[in-house]
Amino acid sequence: MSSKKLKAQMKIFKELETQLMVQAERLGVREDFDPFHMKELECDALNKHLIAFYQERANLEYEMQMLGTNKKEVLIKLERLGVYIRRAEKMAEQDQKEFRKMLDKLTPGKEAALKAVAVKGISVNLGIN
Repeated sequence: MSSKKLKAQMKIFKELETQLMVQAERLGVREDFDPFHMKELECDALNKHLIAFYQERANLEYEMQMLGTNKKEVLIKLERLGVYIRRAEKMAEQDQKEFRKMLDKLTPGKEAALKAVAVKGISVNLGIN
């Protein structure tokens, strides 16, 4: 895809996002569409897909070992599924990093507070990993 088409698509996407935020504001549900909440929903959806992939892999392995079906066909399916699983795990890792960055932006004084607590010898759990 050319860069012009990609830029045009991104421009349209940004405009749709802006319109969605305006409508959410009018309906009084804007907090449901803030970046933090959207990233949380994205992570949840990705985790559901990963669980489905793992279940499918377990089913295919069971089918291959116990039922003795066409092993070549099942091995091909397992190989494809392995690619999907690796891709989803990589995306989940990236999402976790982005999520942590977002949390760090929301708690800017966390490092200073942890350092001060360590100096005083006080044990406090801020509830943030």
